[in-house]
Parts: sequence; structure tokens; C-alpha cells
Amino acid sequence: MKRVLIVSYSQTGQLHRIIDSLAAPLTEAGIEVEHLVIEPEVAYPFPWGRVTFFNEFPESVFNIPTELKPFGTAHQRYDLIILGYTVWYLNPSIPISSFLQSTQGADILKDTPVLTVIGARNMWVLAQQKVRSMVARCGGHVVANIALVDRNPNLVSIITVIRWMFWGRRDATTILPKGGILDEDIRDAARFGPVVAQAVLQGDLSRLNESLLAKGSATISPSLLILEQRATKLFAMYGRFIISKGGHDDPARLGRVNLLSVLLPIGAFILSPITTLSTAIVSLLRKRSLQAECKELLRY
Repeated sequence: MKRVLIVSYSQTGQLHRIIDSLAAPLTEAGIEVEHLVIEPEVAYPFPWGRVTFFNEFPESVFNIPTELKPFGTAHQRYDLIILGYTVWYLNPSIPISSFLQSTQGADILKDTPVLTVIGARNMWVLAQQKVRSMVARCGGHVVANIALVDRNPNLVSIITVIRWMFWGRRDATTILPKGGILDEDIRDAARFGPVVAQAVLQGDLSRLNESLLAKGSATISPSLLILEQRATKLFAMYGRFIISKGGHDDPARLGRVNLLSVLLPIGAFILSPITTLSTAIVSLLRKRSLQAECKELLRY
């Protein structure tokens, strides 16, 4: 019997809904599907408090691991591992980053093909590059990727995600659309399942990514890629600014964390229209090179 292991962490449950939709056709095809849910030793709150949320910024940006609850798998080897993750501050979530840096995680991933499944607001490309490197260091190999994103405009999605993360509300209002990834997109993730099942049953994953891309598994916006590259550099600078005052539980850094909690949302709203315009101009000027870069980033 063919076996697939799903490894994931989902704070809100949205990612697990995506994975359940994707995995159902695999089970129907007779593949044994096992789900390993990663849990931090100290659970992250949801909804978040403002300071707690922004205090995770440096650890997210620099992929500093946290302690995880003990975990294990039913089997030693799998035909495919599906690694599901969300994006925190343009990086893989801390629990998934911690799994990928653990000895036990490396043992699970070693010599095994990996399909990554991402649930994100809109920017995920550089996080995926880090995940690919981490998987490779574990001895695994990412063979394909599926990325589902919030389809709301950038500024609108900033508002809806803040409302969801801090108040636990993602329902639509008279002004705002429903936050997060569309329910129909989550349900429609099932269309990828038969493609994955066929590749696993045939024992040939060499063209899995190509087949998934034909189904719309991932797209990269050149303008968002530019914005993400710029933001990643700024995040690293501010991450160093905070962490220079101490580690995660050091109260000495909370003044800088509080400053970030004010500057980041204000910067997003004030600078976003300017950066949107500038990135649109740059993407026009660099159209061919950006298209080639995006195409290359989608290859596996």
C-alpha cells in the first residue's frame, strides 16, 4: 500500500481545511494517509494580543525554533510527505520552522519527496525558498508546491487579517469582505488530490509540479515579488533591532516590540499605495527579467 504523511501546523484551522480538501481524493484512491499535527510546547494564543503577536517577529524572521511537544509517526518511510504551512512575517510559521530544524523532523524527511502546501495572505515566495532549503538540509526534496492565497486587494486583506488575528472575526461586514482564503478556493483544493494520488500510485513524482501548475496550483505576481523582496530586507533590519535587546522572554525588548506594533501597520497603510505604484513601474521596466524569475521560482 502507498503511504502519504501530512505534516502541518494551523493556528486558525484554515490550513487544515485546505489539507483535508486535498487529501480526501488520496484516501478515496486507496492511499494510506497519516496526519502529523505539530504542536508547540507553549501554545500560541488565538486571537492574539497585540504585544504577543509582534513579539514573535524576530523569531519568525530569523527562523529561531521553539520547543515542540513530542511527536512521532506510525511508519518509518512514506512515498510522499505533504508539508502544510502558513506564513508568519514572510517566513514559515515558527512551529513548522522548528520541525524542519529538529533532529526528529530530519529523520522523517530524509530521502523522501515532499509536496508543500501553503495557505497565505498573499506573499509566500521567499518563505518557500527557505522551506526548500530546510527540507534539503534534512535530506528530503521538495518536488512540487501548492499555494492558496487571500484574493482580496492588498490593503483590504491587511485590514481583514488584523481583524481576524486580533479579534477572531473573519466574517464579512457591510464594508469589508470575509477575511482569509475564499471558502470556494479551499473546497476547490480537492482538484489537486487526484493529480497527487495518480503520481503516488504510479511511483513517479517527476512531473507532479508540472501537472499541478496546469491545474493552477501556484502563481507569482511580479509586483508582489518585488514588494516581498524589499520587505524581507526591512524585516531583517528591524528584527536585529529588536533581538539586540534580548531574547524572546526578555522584557528589555518590549519597548522596541511596541514600537514595531505601531510602525508596521501605519507603514503598511501609508506606504502601501506608494510602494504599489513604484513596484508596478519597476515590474513594467523589468517585465521580461521578472517573468523569467517568476517562472524559475515555480520550477521544481
